[in-house]
Amino acid sequence: MDNRTFISIEFWQIVSFLMGFLGVCWMFGKMLLTHYESRLAQVYNKSEELEKTVNSLKETLPLNYVLREDYIRGQAVLEAKMDALHKTISDLYKLESGKK
Repeated sequence: MDNRTFISIEFWQIVSFLMGFLGVCWMFGKMLLTHYESRLAQVYNKSEELEKTVNSLKETLPLNYVLREDYIRGQAVLEAKMDALHKTISDLYKLESGKK
């Protein structure tokens, strides 16, 4: 008793199966490529928006804020003027207290 089972597939069936499989692979590849391109376009548009925002911030930044070095320089000038004023007032006080 020989209970062997053989599957017989004709050549056109194998070719049809392979063509169908390749068609499905092609379809999925095309879908993935389309999805990738749309996502890439979204990221590119988002990066352009961020670049515009950064450029607008760079334009307005000098108008709204002072650099640290400029602030320190301005404070040094103000402190020098206040020290000179204090010295003048001290000298005047010494002169006036010496007259009495």
